[in-house]
Amino acid sequence: MQTNFSLAALADPQMKESEKILRTCVHCGFCTATCPTYLLLGDELDSPRGRIYLIKDMLEGGKQATGEVVKHIDRCLSCLSCMTTCPSGVHYMHLVDHARAHIEQGYTRPLPDRLMRGLLAFVLPYPQRFKLALIAGRLGRPFAPLVRLVPSVGPRLAAMLDLAPSSTPAAPAATVALSEERRGRVAILEGCAQPALAPSINAAAKRLLARCGVEVVPAPGEGCCGALVHHMGREHDALDFARANVDAWTRLIDNGGLDAILITASGCG
Repeated sequence: MQTNFSLAALADPQMKESEKILRTCVHCGFCTATCPTYLLLGDELDSPRGRIYLIKDMLEGGKQATGEVVKHIDRCLSCLSCMTTCPSGVHYMHLVDHARAHIEQGYTRPLPDRLMRGLLAFVLPYPQRFKLALIAGRLGRPFAPLVRLVPSVGPRLAAMLDLAPSSTPAAPAATVALSEERRGRVAILEGCAQPALAPSINAAAKRLLARCGVEVVPAPGEGCCGALVHHMGREHDALDFARANVDAWTRLIDNGGLDAILITASGCG
């Protein structure tokens, strides 16, 4: 793909990297065969190739995002299926992340969107808040038909209520004794959604590690990896989460060492 970025724009390392990635795209369309939003909607602009055109036009011209561009970028699920089929190795995720950050910095979303995104960023990265939200969602589910009538945000809130699980799993025992001589010492990134929705996953990982003689130590101060707010274009918030985790793990390394940091949540990292 031909590009025409100014030298001033290319002085930004992130913009330079995006320009390099854009040049690798050859418009072949292989990505459209595996993109779920394109397969569902049939709109070229809801395919990776279409979004790449939108991103190029926005970044190359230094333009502010329009509502139409934001709509198609927001619809991307970040599943990365397109990257597995791209013969040219286009790093599509970098382009989408760059576009989301650009949108977050310069585009003013409608008030209902800002409220909804602010609510998600306030609740989802924090396990305790998320657990309370799940309980509230379960209690509020019978009122979903009424909530759906609220202008603008009603349908989305009602959809969230419909997704709330009918019960919240109880957290398994937190400590697991080693079954043999210690062979290693690791930390596990607990995640934010997983402890609330499926706490048995980390518990099972800890039991397995204990049977193998691997000690799992908690990391006070560790929390969300920052992926959720990163995908919302909130780069500074994402970096704050990442720094908090690095600080928590560094304290463990300085006090006894770590052989590894493990992640069991598919959306984390």
